[in-house]
Amino acid sequence: MNKQQLTSFLLLMLILASFFHVQPVVLGIAIVIIAMPLNQQLAAIKMARLFALLQLPVIFGLVVGYENNTYLIFKDFYYFSIPLLFITAGIVMACRLTVDQFLKTIVLAGVITSFVVTGISISYMGLGALTDPYSAHYAIGIVGTPVPPLALACLLICRKFNIKLYTRIWFNALTAINVLGVYMFASRTYLIITLCFLMLLVADKIKRLWIPPVVLSLVIIFTLLPLDALKVNSNSGTFVNKILGSFSEVSIGQYNTEQDINIKYRGYESFMALKGYTEGGMKDWVFGGLGKLIDLKTFVRLGEDTDFQYIPVLHNGWLYILVKTGAVGVLLYASVFFSLIVINWRRYADASGRPVIRLFAALTLGCIISLLLTNYIVTAFFNVEMSVLMITLGYSYLNFHALVFRLKSRQETQEIKYEQAIAY
Repeated sequence: MNKQQLTSFLLLMLILASFFHVQPVVLGIAIVIIAMPLNQQLAAIKMARLFALLQLPVIFGLVVGYENNTYLIFKDFYYFSIPLLFITAGIVMACRLTVDQFLKTIVLAGVITSFVVTGISISYMGLGALTDPYSAHYAIGIVGTPVPPLALACLLICRKFNIKLYTRIWFNALTAINVLGVYMFASRTYLIITLCFLMLLVADKIKRLWIPPVVLSLVIIFTLLPLDALKVNSNSGTFVNKILGSFSEVSIGQYNTEQDINIKYRGYESFMALKGYTEGGMKDWVFGGLGKLIDLKTFVRLGEDTDFQYIPVLHNGWLYILVKTGAVGVLLYASVFFSLIVINWRRYADASGRPVIRLFAALTLGCIISLLLTNYIVTAFFNVEMSVLMITLGYSYLNFHALVFRLKSRQETQEIKYEQAIAY
């Protein structure tokens, strides 16, 4: 087994470990990948310096919160190290795996996890799981991995830019299997990720002239739509009801009874986190504080036999950043990732650009937008479950910049030769 095959195998094992949420294995494989001997090791790791900036507000939060519980401080430091670890692993992989090897590994992982989740669901609930995958997912407690949506995106984006990975028959079969995986996971989070990539596929074709009427139409629809239309029966366990109930579940509102808190728990914890943040002092507003606990002001059943009043981690990753690293942390995270969106969008929307550059721009955009949105509901940046998105982001980031650099160097060389020819 050569180095490329070993790296591809480790990536596959990492994804499968994240599927079963075996955190020590996932973290261990990522560290092994980064530590593997590599001639361009230092150069590759240096490319991660942009994402290393995200650790700066963590240091400030550590200074402010040094008096907090030591274990909780280390726990927060661990969570904030997750995006840097996996993005760096992806950057290092870009020096070892060719484009087709990386993409095919992602697609293979999507196929495997699609079959596994389908097999587990059917073995638990019978063929009825095929018509009600959410019930099987909820009953079994499958954690999952967003690799089927990512694999589906890789296949469709390659098809968009005429980059041939497979024959037509294999393309259709692999696409169908990964669509099945997205369906069988029955996850609202994975549905959001899928939609992010699907919308991105057509976003570069949308004319600016269409944007104002579309926005106006959406405003009118949601203004005139009766609020009762979005109300759902909390006792109904269908996936459609869960999707419709997502808005009330995560939104911040009024919580007058324990039932309100339990049904809308994610919104409640966000409400209490924001309340605790505003009650702090200036240093808490600016720099946060590692090791802080969020006071729920009541005991909430968060484990099988355990009630908690103080919690260290939130479902809302943006409020988690705000509480632990203050306004500085939120602004830095937003600045880093939105700057990458602007840079990559320009290349992606350039119809005359090289297909492979547009491919990596699309993957970078899709991963970032998916992480930004799902961070609101499952702390995506600090969740090992989302490791494959961060690895793909790192892989695409290095390849994108390397290809753009080569293209610019080639253009500059041609311009110099042209000027010299004119001078002679």
